[in-house]
Amino acid sequence: MVGDAVVQRDVPAQMRDGTILLADVYRPQEPGEYPVLVLRTPYDKTVAQQITYQHPAWYARRGYIVVSQDPRGRFASDGEFRPYRDEAEDTADTVAWAAGLPEGNGKVATYGFSYPGANQLLGAAEGPEALACIAPGFTGSDFYDGWTYVGGAFNLAFVVSWVEPLLALPDALKKGDLQASIALASQATNFPGLYWTQPLESFPLFKDNDVAPYFFEWLEHDTRDEYWQSISIRTRYDRIGVPALHFGGWYDSFVEGTLENYAALAARAGADPTRLQRLVIGPWLHIPWAQHTGVRNFGDDARNRLDELQLEWFDYWLKGEGDVESWPAVRLFTMGENRWHDHDAWPPSNARVEEWHLHSSGRATSLSGDGVLSREGPADEPPDVFVYNPGWPVPSFGGRSCCIAEVAPMGPLEQRFVEIRNDVLVYSTPLLEQNVEVTGTVELVLYAATDAVDTDWTAKLVDVDQGGHAINLCDGIVRARYRESLEHPTPIERNRVHEYRIRVGSTSNLFRRGHRIRLEVSSSNFPMFDINPNNGQRSGEATLLQAKVATQAVFHDAGRPSRLLLPIVRR
Repeated sequence: MVGDAVVQRDVPAQMRDGTILLADVYRPQEPGEYPVLVLRTPYDKTVAQQITYQHPAWYARRGYIVVSQDPRGRFASDGEFRPYRDEAEDTADTVAWAAGLPEGNGKVATYGFSYPGANQLLGAAEGPEALACIAPGFTGSDFYDGWTYVGGAFNLAFVVSWVEPLLALPDALKKGDLQASIALASQATNFPGLYWTQPLESFPLFKDNDVAPYFFEWLEHDTRDEYWQSISIRTRYDRIGVPALHFGGWYDSFVEGTLENYAALAARAGADPTRLQRLVIGPWLHIPWAQHTGVRNFGDDARNRLDELQLEWFDYWLKGEGDVESWPAVRLFTMGENRWHDHDAWPPSNARVEEWHLHSSGRATSLSGDGVLSREGPADEPPDVFVYNPGWPVPSFGGRSCCIAEVAPMGPLEQRFVEIRNDVLVYSTPLLEQNVEVTGTVELVLYAATDAVDTDWTAKLVDVDQGGHAINLCDGIVRARYRESLEHPTPIERNRVHEYRIRVGSTSNLFRRGHRIRLEVSSSNFPMFDINPNNGQRSGEATLLQAKVATQAVFHDAGRPSRLLLPIVRR
């Protein structure tokens, strides 16, 4: 008994290849037939992602059987853990097995966030008959693009701070390797030290302790090749035919994937209520989901109420109670205003993209410079020039990483510590004379040149209040050789001006009257992303020993109009 739920530990389920996966099964005390909720988490079935969700007993009290399962190779389950590789078939097999559980009524739904959110989408694409609906939270659409790599750059802080404590250490414990377990446990909080491991392909902590072989595979496959395409969620959209409740956070590492999943599946669902899609995005980190995020308090309306929302979703599709079809298609929390707004689609149909141009006299370097962001087109202006030194990268303060806020750059934080550097270009609007709401995906069209054979370009959108406090909203990066394709990188020509389109990110923020809209442009954001050595080396092989200092130039004249594309909502 757990609370007032009956629990059965280590219940076996056999997969199609004979592998046995174990689950904890929670049931209501009262005898009867109940629908089943399935959570497949690689972070220990006993924990059941309670770091964000209510305990399975909470759902059992509300008339559900809850299955919390260790995936293949994790904790109590048999087999080898190969991230993403077996989850589609194993999730579908688990759903079919769960439909036949004693006291179950044959109806099944899935839930879980992050990796378990991806499990749901992969499994749904297999079309298990018993699956009535899913609720994927805070998850991506592709395991290369926006997960392991962003704009061709290795998503360093997320990957290292995810693999070390949450994947590799449990791997060593499961093998019973005491020496490896001690070595990994002793380094579990050694950040930022681990971020400076070079070259990454040697990563002694993993290699010497014979754990996380997949980490080295990810480094080897540094383009979006068949290795990644074969497991992508976005290539399976046409096979996902169940209702889905998507939810995420503006400061989540995977928010772009969450938005893409919703938009793609909603477009395919059309008016078919049996494939209904709904989207909710709050002002949250990957973990935790709370109104206090970084240096911001977004108010009581931003408190975590996702369990209650999820319960309504399940009650409708599994019990026929309530009316989720009347919910707004999209509900977004607008920061700055700190209010929820309902929309008919993503991106919102009432958002209009406006071009805001970069200006300066050639001195936009740092907060002390004269960089300006305005609606006026550029004149005959000189470029802004700065030096990018890989040995002294621009530090990450806040942002959209994952998974542990204490060791990864997450959330809204003060950016003036970054903006005082001369290798950060700062472009700000004059004080706004009226409120400006930005809701949608922000993009930067950048005309830039470098004397290096390869480099990075970074961008960050910032809200500056009346007191000068500069708070980050979203950020992006493009590795120069990936500017045209993530599948087929192409070299750049040194000292030639190239056009780059940087996805700065999606957000919903009200820039209040008296605030400024600010754009930061640079060539590093570490440890959010790996350091580009400017010499064309791959992420896995790069070291500072061969790194080159690069001289960078950003152009904003009539022939090369660098500009920020802002989706503006007029109410």
